[in-house]
Amino acid sequence: MTYTVDFNGHLPSFRNWLYTKVGDLSSGKLYPYLQSRTVYACPTDRLELARKTAAAAVTNTSGRGPFTMHTAPRDYSYSMNCGICHTTDLINFKAPSETLLYMEAVLDRNDYTGEAGPSMGSHTLALRHARKGHMLMSDGHVERMDQKTAERAESRRRFWFPTDDTRG
Repeated sequence: MTYTVDFNGHLPSFRNWLYTKVGDLSSGKLYPYLQSRTVYACPTDRLELARKTAAAAVTNTSGRGPFTMHTAPRDYSYSMNCGICHTTDLINFKAPSETLLYMEAVLDRNDYTGEAGPSMGSHTLALRHARKGHMLMSDGHVERMDQKTAERAESRRRFWFPTDDTRG
């Protein structure tokens, strides 16, 4: 997690990790560390997006500022947990191995929010890999979950909120 080393243990904000200019991954705070557009998208998701008949996902109606939807053709597969909005300093996370950082989420083809959350953003795990999906937890390990396991995890407060502050 080079970003956190450079920023004294802090993660990027869920508001700007993906972009600072809507539709432009290279404007996001993580891009200088990743330096590749392809790592933002799961290859299976890229294939689904390329299909003209791809199934539509539930549209995310959250967003930035006054909760407006930011739309652009989606070129990413992963969403950051918006529940970390009150602390991005990893040292304050009570149970980082239990708190979501990124998930491979079900997203609309024009969703450019980059957010996942309990009430705002997608909170549905994309099951693209043998009916399982991937979640990166705040301690850096990856969980591979089926739908039932994901629903159980998502029902726990600590999954979304790294501290006792659940104002979101």
